Amino acid sequence: MDVATGSLGQGLSVACGMAYCNKFLEKTNHTFWCILGDGECAEGSVWEALNFGAFYKLNNLVAIIDCNRLGQTGVAMHGHDVEVYKRKCEAFGWNTIVVDGHSIEELTSAYMLARKS
Repeated sequence: MDVATGSLGQGLSVACGMAYCNKFLEKTNHTFWCILGDGECAEGSVWEALNFGAFYKLNNLVAIIDCNRLGQTGVAMHGHDVEVYKRKCEAFGWNTIVVDGHSIEELTSAYMLARKS
């Protein structure tokens, strides 16, 4: 299911809801993917969703933050500093892996590593 949520940061909340229902109600084994922009991560709803996902241990959800430095009206607040996003996600309890998004090998390795944990 594609959901266009834009810069309001609602995509991760939708993905968390889908992953939660799948894991606890439908009890099937699907993986849900959510791609967020770093500009979108300035919205509080993203961090509320990260908290929800960690609390319910949604290991069937993969969130990808594209740190392209692009905010709605200028540079995103942390620029290209991916370590800031890594620390924030880890503080919420997420298994966080930083990769070069242009490298299929790094993306594949990160996915395989995440599936083992």
